Amino acid sequence: MRGKIIKNIVLPALDHTYKYQSYKITPRAQNAHALVNAGFLFKLATNGKVESARIVYGAINPSFTHAKKSENYLTGKDLFDNSTLQTLFQTLNEELTPDHVLPDASPEFRKKLAIALCYKFILSIAPDDKISPRNKSGGKIYDRPVSRGTQDYETNESLYPLTQPIPKLEALAQSTGQAKYIMDMPDQHGQLYAAFVLAKAPANSTITSIDASKALKMNGVKAFYDKNDIPGENDFAPKEAFPGYFNRAEEMFCSGVVKHYFQPVGVIVADSQELAEEAADMVQVNYVEAKEKPILTIRDLIAANATDKIMQNGKKDAKKKGSDVKRVLKGTFDISWQYHYTMETQCCVVVPTEDGLQMYPSTQSIGAAHTAAAKVLKIPTHKIDVTVKRIGGGYGAKISRNGLVSSAAALAAYKLQKPVKLSMPLISNMNVIGKRNPFTMDYEVGVNDKGVIQYLNASLYSDMGSEGGNENVTPLILICFGNIYNPDPWDFTVYSTRTDNHNATWCRAPGTAEAIAAMESVLEHIAIELNLDPVKVRQDNISQATPEVEKYMTELVEWADVDKRKKEIEEFNKANRWVKKGISVVPMLYSLEYFGYWHVIISIYQFDGTVSVAHGGVEMGQGINTKAAQVCAYALGIPLELVNVKPSRSLTAPNSFGTGGSLTSEAVCLAILHACDILKERMKPVKDKMKNASWKELVRQCYVEYVDLCATSLFHPKLPDLKGLSRYHIYGATCAEVETDILTGVSHIIRVDILEDTGNSMSPEIDIGQVEGAFVMGLGYWTCEQIVFNEKGELLTNRTWNYKPPGVKDIPIDLRVKFPKNNPFPFGVLKSKATAEPPLCMSCAVAFAIRRAVAAARSEANANENKWYPIDGPSTVENTFLNSLHDYKQYTL
Repeated sequence: MRGKIIKNIVLPALDHTYKYQSYKITPRAQNAHALVNAGFLFKLATNGKVESARIVYGAINPSFTHAKKSENYLTGKDLFDNSTLQTLFQTLNEELTPDHVLPDASPEFRKKLAIALCYKFILSIAPDDKISPRNKSGGKIYDRPVSRGTQDYETNESLYPLTQPIPKLEALAQSTGQAKYIMDMPDQHGQLYAAFVLAKAPANSTITSIDASKALKMNGVKAFYDKNDIPGENDFAPKEAFPGYFNRAEEMFCSGVVKHYFQPVGVIVADSQELAEEAADMVQVNYVEAKEKPILTIRDLIAANATDKIMQNGKKDAKKKGSDVKRVLKGTFDISWQYHYTMETQCCVVVPTEDGLQMYPSTQSIGAAHTAAAKVLKIPTHKIDVTVKRIGGGYGAKISRNGLVSSAAALAAYKLQKPVKLSMPLISNMNVIGKRNPFTMDYEVGVNDKGVIQYLNASLYSDMGSEGGNENVTPLILICFGNIYNPDPWDFTVYSTRTDNHNATWCRAPGTAEAIAAMESVLEHIAIELNLDPVKVRQDNISQATPEVEKYMTELVEWADVDKRKKEIEEFNKANRWVKKGISVVPMLYSLEYFGYWHVIISIYQFDGTVSVAHGGVEMGQGINTKAAQVCAYALGIPLELVNVKPSRSLTAPNSFGTGGSLTSEAVCLAILHACDILKERMKPVKDKMKNASWKELVRQCYVEYVDLCATSLFHPKLPDLKGLSRYHIYGATCAEVETDILTGVSHIIRVDILEDTGNSMSPEIDIGQVEGAFVMGLGYWTCEQIVFNEKGELLTNRTWNYKPPGVKDIPIDLRVKFPKNNPFPFGVLKSKATAEPPLCMSCAVAFAIRRAVAAARSEANANENKWYPIDGPSTVENTFLNSLHDYKQYTL
């Protein structure tokens, strides 16, 4: 329950009592406006009769405050009589007429919630002898305790600083504000600022004219550039940037036909950021809108039978189907976009130099930004130097999408020969930049009495947006859809689609999070409909080829006391009508592929033996520099404080692949090991001649004898160290428990237990942070991060007012993370495994736990209704409330 409570006021000298309470129901626990708020003030006589009533609501419609008819009805009535309540709620139902302005919650939900809050208030003040014990908890406000957590892992002190649990090396600088990001760079002499001019028209509209004259007349506005001003190619995602991944051009500026609402049309340059943004709105762009409305969802594409925009990308045929079919279930699964909620928006500073351009982009891919700018400007890449110290979060948004921003900034700087900063305000960033691919599934599954799948027919769709194709996640869906289960009786086809939206892009665990959740949804559907233990259903469907997962499932069930807690939850739900609990267990098999191309360079300084490392990865909060320093110090046998990691540069790490896919940290560390081996081999003859020499003495002598103390190395997926392994599996299992207030739709995550396969962690505190962060990011995806467009394709949830990632009070109250002991991965870099993305794939456990809680409420609300309801976007407060199937006719004492 979210709300402010003011205690009842009792005036003992009088023969009546005032009862007062206010509520505020919000999409997340704090820093959010109300979906509905309410206040109640009742003056009650000693016999329970209402002497006066005040009932007020907010967020119903602009002209509604007092429920006057309901207030008048209550006067003189016995408040604690069920017939009184039913007439009161019926009066409220007639009196409340919510408006509907997207992206606000639906009128149906807001009306029902308003009535439920009135009922909740009455339950809270009803005398014990007037109220059923099962209903009493419905009037209580959940008192959320401070979150706590446990972290269980092992280390090996003999390997320190490897495996040593240390904070991220930049943590103190970041938390104090000392760490500098692109936005913190001091202004250059004569620096200008740029802002995108955006198409404010539906997809498929034709631009008839662009008039920037009014903007250019403003004092301080320097220039406007569109497609006609591009010296090279109008393409910010050239295939050369990601060979094998990119195959379609993506326009930097609209070439005439609008691809999606808010597509950049051009860029305007001015003396200040504020002026550039103001001038961008002054550019007059005229359009002829297409007769057809844009198609914005996968469901709309399917309904329109738009076969030209639905492409088959993969297929799996059943090997052997079962014949013991006792139940057939049909279902759907739909999840929409997720915004990469980075602390730093997309930005870039470009400074002209005597031999070209110096770029400082907030990119996850130095190579992509380098290549894209060179092709847009039609200049040699050696004329462009790219430097990245760190970026303020990425999650995939800054791998390819930053090419749009950095290339536009480069164009302006190149044309004007002035330093230019292009930093996108949050609203523009959300409007323009693509998000996680929406995903849809239709399925039919036949099972036996134990819930074992006999056949599965499924169609899976991933939306790529208007020009999509470069970041196609369907291969990952094809691989990961099966999760841990026996695929022999399955037939499924994977499709990519192109809607009239901005292009989707990789987002933490792209494709894998959606695919694993989709399969888990099928298993959860089976368990709920057949009234079976969901853990047992999963265990009975496990593939014999994945015995490791069964081990993880068994360990989790024991470690997290799952069986005991399920019984406790069952008893709790029997004793409470309006508060329900749910628990869910989700296993995971995450398949990670070796890919990419990253340089490292290590330099040892003769003066004091200190070491500098530079690599082609990008530090974006994941701790890659910390692992790099630990591995370098371990490999050279020196203290960690002697190692420093320098910014990533196109000079020292040419052609680097994008940092992402959970692989870059270990890939860079493997290259560091190679470079250290080179250095140690060079230094060995000198070392052999010296007895008991210190590191500093050894380095100094190597310098005297002309030993090269600088070495480079390169990670690529064909390295002999990988022993021909092209991919490996990461295992895990998660248990999530929630408590849901059925009368408000608000859920609290009581406890989460995560068992994560990390091999031998190179840096446990870094990996713990990645596991916890990934899970919470997924938590937002499944509970509160809802994207809403209007019918023209204009994004309406484009700011913190209406797009809600989880906050500090939305995380699990009790979060427990465990890395299995004695768990080396023989083929991994230093026997480790990746951690950054896999845990997000298990966060869907929270959505299933909510469905378990709601299933208990649905069976009481309507015994004939299915307990299961499908995933249809995030399990928001509104979604949970409406799917609980209650209405005011069930509201009794």
